[in-house]
Amino acid sequence: MIASLHYVLASFGLGLITFFGSENLFWSAPMPGITLQEIGLTIIAYSVCCAAGLSAVLWSGIRGWPALFLGGAIVGWLVEGVIVGTTYDFFPVYLIWTPLAWHALVTGLCIVGLCRAGVHWPEGQQMAGLVGLGLFAAYFAQFWPLERGEMPSFSDVLSYVFGLSVVVPLGNLALDRAGPLKMPPRLVLLVAPGALAALWAVQTMASMNILRLSVPLLIALTIWVMRRLAPAPALATDLDFGAPAPLWRHGLFLIAPLISSVLSVVGWAVLQGHSANIPVALGCGALALFLWGLLLVRAMRIASPA
Repeated sequence: MIASLHYVLASFGLGLITFFGSENLFWSAPMPGITLQEIGLTIIAYSVCCAAGLSAVLWSGIRGWPALFLGGAIVGWLVEGVIVGTTYDFFPVYLIWTPLAWHALVTGLCIVGLCRAGVHWPEGQQMAGLVGLGLFAAYFAQFWPLERGEMPSFSDVLSYVFGLSVVVPLGNLALDRAGPLKMPPRLVLLVAPGALAALWAVQTMASMNILRLSVPLLIALTIWVMRRLAPAPALATDLDFGAPAPLWRHGLFLIAPLISSVLSVVGWAVLQGHSANIPVALGCGALALFLWGLLLVRAMRIASPA
């Protein structure tokens, strides 16, 4: 029972962090008419997708940065391919952007990784990483005026990006409490993946779109890679999120959204829109595809068990 409760707590903690990284930092400003109810439902959706990704990590036994990246890729394909269904709009580009290029690379590897590792670095090194993250987010945000026209006020941006960033320290406190995470019963591991698979099946039968097969195939291939790259037999080791840290160290994360909020609005006023999304999409997409391919090749080179 304790392992199952910690699994749920870890899924919610990861859901809070990935919600902020893949929603607030990505969109850079609130969409018109967004409500607290919509924000709450989005956090729940991210938590369920994170539970499915966490199940894959636990079952496979993979650890380290590949777990962050490949687990983030699964979350990305679930969010984009099941929850919102945008993956199939510009096929196959949207299989990479945003599931691999943003959810896996930026949110999974960079944001979650920085949150968990950075709190144990020297303070100056942690703050330097957070400043870099804030500058990156502010640069990416400069394309939104070209996409959305008039942008929200500074107060709206500050409340949406900086204000909601408090969920990230809260999510990290949840991970501190949940880990080291022990393996819950198999039935618990299957709840979130099963629910998402059922939702995908209903959507697919309704749309009869053969492109929808790409998401489960990519997820299955990714889980196979995770299983092959696991350094120890599955179910043998706890999942360690890193040692707990003081709240103030987790709270330093707010440096990144503060920088992003301020510089985004300044940039919109000065530049009036800039195609920053193109280099970000190309650069992050190429790097993410390289990392995914690298791990795939490594998995293929491992001899099959006798």
